[in-house]
Amino acid sequence: MVNVTKTNYDTAMIVGARPNFVKVAPLLSKFEENNLKVLFIHTGQHWDKNMSDDIFRDIGLREPDINLNIQKKSMNQQLGSMIQELDSHLDKNNVDNLFVFGDVTSTLAGAIAAKNNSIKCSHVEAGLRSKNLNAPEERNRVMVDSVCDKLFTPSQDAVENLLKENIFNDRIKNVGNIMIDTLVKNYDQITAIDNFSPEEFFINRKYFVLTLHRPINLTDNNLEIIFNGISEFTNNYDVLIPAHPRLKEFIEKNKIDTSKFKVIDPQPYIKFLGLVNNSELCLTDSGGLQEETTFLNKKCLTLREETERPITVELGTNKVIGVNKNIISEINDSLNTKLASNNEIDLWDGKTSDRIFEDFNG
Repeated sequence: MVNVTKTNYDTAMIVGARPNFVKVAPLLSKFEENNLKVLFIHTGQHWDKNMSDDIFRDIGLREPDINLNIQKKSMNQQLGSMIQELDSHLDKNNVDNLFVFGDVTSTLAGAIAAKNNSIKCSHVEAGLRSKNLNAPEERNRVMVDSVCDKLFTPSQDAVENLLKENIFNDRIKNVGNIMIDTLVKNYDQITAIDNFSPEEFFINRKYFVLTLHRPINLTDNNLEIIFNGISEFTNNYDVLIPAHPRLKEFIEKNKIDTSKFKVIDPQPYIKFLGLVNNSELCLTDSGGLQEETTFLNKKCLTLREETERPITVELGTNKVIGVNKNIISEINDSLNTKLASNNEIDLWDGKTSDRIFEDFNG
């Protein structure tokens, strides 16, 4: 662990969950390649080895300078513990700027700790809105954007959302989607046929990839609808479920029958997107996977009532279908519809980290 009080940093970057790691990697690399000193902090929000350690190695992300090891607690306990721990590591005399990413608890904790210590805070992936405040991610997004000094948005719709919330234009900069930076960097490995090993997962026919982790879907009612609907296709397709720890815990606790599916551990970034790239269809409640399937030009059905990434529906390959009895017909429609090539999305070009770096040094 570094001694923060004896080192001056150009900036700090805080992560805590798997999507954060994908977003921070290109920016951290860009800053350090240009000889800027970055204090890299991991809150420990994702404590599962498959959700944290493996992806660090997979995308070439260096070890954090500090790991707070907050680990598994309730959302409020996590938030309080993170803020308290960050208070002891952030000193405006040594760190005068901090970056937070995405919409998880660690993002909100970083923004609050920064502002309470008079440290400027920048939010990467600002402005996304689902309009569903029952979702913790949406509450985090709104609160983080309200206090951050600089808001780096992934798309023009995010800019418009912020302006509607009366946020001054000089705080907003549209830089593009930083997740795509990591995807572009690893694209050749993700799509290389030599890196795809279906036999490792006992896949011997066409298959779906299903990911679920949001609390709204981890209920007896929603999970039953999803599993029963997808089960109708298991005579002709394998169904691969890289199980988030939250989903795995719910399945085990409620003794849910998953015998028709192939439930596996969360996979490293490149291997997981390789599975996605070779699938017939993805079904998910994830935000990031809606973007990744759009870039990879793969069919995606989003098992939520709304999306904070409408650009993946308007210009991409995603359809938001909710969770209801129509899931079977939605899957059939998707399988029987020829996928139109995704449109090129402005600033999804692998250079978002370059634009953020230029703004930081401007």
